[in-house]
Amino acid sequence: MLSITRRYPILSFFIVSLLISWAGWIPYTASKIGLLKVSIPSEIIWIAEFGPSISAIAITAAISGSKGIKLLLSRILIWRTRLSWYLFAIFITPLAIALSIAIDMVFFQTTYDLSQLRNWDSNFIDRTNGFTPSMGVITRLVSFMQNGPIETGVIFLVLALTNGGLSEEIGWRGFALNHLQRRLNFLTSSILVAILWAAWHTGTLFWQTVLTSTLTDGLSFATVYLIQYLILVTPLSILYTVLYYGTRGSILLSIILHAFYNISISIVSAALPNFPMITFVILLWVITICSTIVFWKSNGTQAFGT
Repeated sequence: MLSITRRYPILSFFIVSLLISWAGWIPYTASKIGLLKVSIPSEIIWIAEFGPSISAIAITAAISGSKGIKLLLSRILIWRTRLSWYLFAIFITPLAIALSIAIDMVFFQTTYDLSQLRNWDSNFIDRTNGFTPSMGVITRLVSFMQNGPIETGVIFLVLALTNGGLSEEIGWRGFALNHLQRRLNFLTSSILVAILWAAWHTGTLFWQTVLTSTLTDGLSFATVYLIQYLILVTPLSILYTVLYYGTRGSILLSIILHAFYNISISIVSAALPNFPMITFVILLWVITICSTIVFWKSNGTQAFGT
């Protein structure tokens, strides 16, 4: 088994990621829809989100031992980089969202009640409170957030940095991208990570549809879902790679980008049900192409050659 892991580290990492995450998502979903007569607390699906990072640490331990783990985790502490990269990580998603809405309003005369964005705190509390049943952690978080918007903002930021950022980026960028870019070029590495990312990123809503559908309908839904998600995460994966190269392998900056993407999308989707997702995805592709060209001109063929 160890020899297989060393020979196929990326495949091993991906399989272990799936096993960890699906071990939480599938039973929880089965319990919610009545297929499993056991009550499973919602906290289990938050833990399941750490599948990629736990897998990365486990596979690194198997391949490189404690020295490898130390090297992997040390990249979380790479924080000394240009301010522009922090601005990129924090504001690239809000900028794309704002441009998407502006384009939709100007060219398609779509109207938006932007005042609903002010309800971000109550929307987030309601969303968090919707995770049931809870073994106590979620209910305590909700109780704390009900003290005011500052408390809500703190929890929102912490959860975004951990569940989504820390839970995934040690795996996708810290392990998978780091291994792939040693043998493959910039774009190929990014696309392969995007494929793994999309295939893993199912979650409870995905499994609810699959488990309540016929085999044919379930396969059809899964195929369409994965294709659509791949169209979204491919430009994101390339942007993450630009950030990773630009910050000399900082997992911290990838965590920040992931966190502020999740925060921005969560706020807007809850407040604006008619948010132009298609325009947003197209803009992501445009931003990605432009960022790649700029990065290529700055770094020449070094990052793009095999």
